Amino acid sequence: MQTNLENSIPKDIQVYIEECLKKVETENNIRILYACESGSRAWGFGSPDSDYDVRFLFVHQKEKYLSVNSPLDSIDKFFDKDVDLSAWDIKKALSLLVKSNATPFEWLQSPIIYRQSKESEAFRNRLWQLSKDYFSAKTLIFHYLGIAKGMISKIEENQISIKKYFYILRPVLAAYYIKTRNEAAPMEFKYLVNNLQTKEEKSVKDAIENLWEDKLIAKEGDRIEVPAFIHSFIEAQISECGIYASNLKRETKDIEPLNGFFRDLL
Repeated sequence: MQTNLENSIPKDIQVYIEECLKKVETENNIRILYACESGSRAWGFGSPDSDYDVRFLFVHQKEKYLSVNSPLDSIDKFFDKDVDLSAWDIKKALSLLVKSNATPFEWLQSPIIYRQSKESEAFRNRLWQLSKDYFSAKTLIFHYLGIAKGMISKIEENQISIKKYFYILRPVLAAYYIKTRNEAAPMEFKYLVNNLQTKEEKSVKDAIENLWEDKLIAKEGDRIEVPAFIHSFIEAQISECGIYASNLKRETKDIEPLNGFFRDLL
C-alpha cells in the first residue's frame, strides 16, 4: 500500500496553520527555521478526525543567547481546527541530537512541510546531513522499543483502540528497520512496512497492510481485537531487536560540528 502525503493537508488548513505560525513567531520574537507535520498524518495512517500535529524549530535573536537567563527553549500551543503546535529552540534540538534523540531524525524526514522556502530547505538539508553523524542504533532501537512496550500495557482483555495499536506497530517496525539497515528509520509508515522483504515476512506485511486500510477509515477511538498473527511478529521483534541493541557499543560524538552550525544560524 502506498500513500501520497505531500498534498494531503487541505489548503484552508495549510493557510490557517501558516497564520498560527506567524502569530507565534511575532508573539515570541523568534525566527522559525523549519515547520512540518508530525504524528499520524505524517506517518501515513491518520484518521479522518486526527489532529494536525504541527512541529517546528526556531531560533532567538543572538542577544537572547548572550544573556544570563536562558531563553525559552520550547513552545506548546493549541489552536482551533484541531491544530496542536509544539516547537523546540534550535539549541535544545542540537543538544538532543548529540544524544541521538529520535525527534530531530523524525521531524527532518516529515513528508509534510508547512514552510516552503529556500532558507527552510537549506536548513533542513544541512541539518539532516549533520544528523547522520549522531545516529546511534543502540539509542534509537531502545527508544522505539520503549514506546512499543508502554503502549502494549494499554491492551485490556485482548482489545485496544486501533490508533494505539499502530502506536505499537510503528515503533517496532522502526526498531526492526534500524536493526536491518543501520540507519535512522524513516518517518513514513509505508517505508517501514516495505522493509519487510523476505518470503517469511510477506504474510506479516500483507496482514499489516490490511489492518492499515482499516485504520485509515476508522475513528480515533475505534477498538479492535489484538491481531494474533501480527502481534506474534511484534513480540518476536521486541525480543530480537532488544538483544541486538544490547550488544552494541555506545560511541562518544564530537559536538563541534553542531556548535559551528548553531553559530552560523546566529
